[in-house]
Amino acid sequence: MSRFYRNRHPETLDRELRAAAKVGVVPLEVSSTEFDSLAAKGGQMIYVFASGRLLASKRHAQQVHISHAALAAGGPVEAAGEFKASVDGPTKLVTELNNMSGHYRPDTKSLHRALEAFEARGWHVCEKASESTI
Repeated sequence: MSRFYRNRHPETLDRELRAAAKVGVVPLEVSSTEFDSLAAKGGQMIYVFASGRLLASKRHAQQVHISHAALAAGGPVEAAGEFKASVDGPTKLVTELNNMSGHYRPDTKSLHRALEAFEARGWHVCEKASESTI
């Protein structure tokens, strides 16, 4: 059975949702072509896994810090953290993966859920990434 983590800062959610909307950030399904295009640009990204959906966005957009809670609309998650990815044609790699989320503070077991969720959507988590963070 999966463990769920709750947003520890619900008092900031409205402000975070407005800030994300103002800069046009919307959660992207990791299996979408829109996400593939975003991931191909590189850089630090964030993810949440909730209700069977793996959602992601850039960590910062137009100098606005995007929170994990904004991706999950404040709801509970099974995993949350940061990652880096690369796309080279059909090859999709997660090169870094962690569980760093100040809003949800998931334990290390959540990383295994994240790894499974990425791989189920066609993303290979590099051995180096999983060794250094899981």
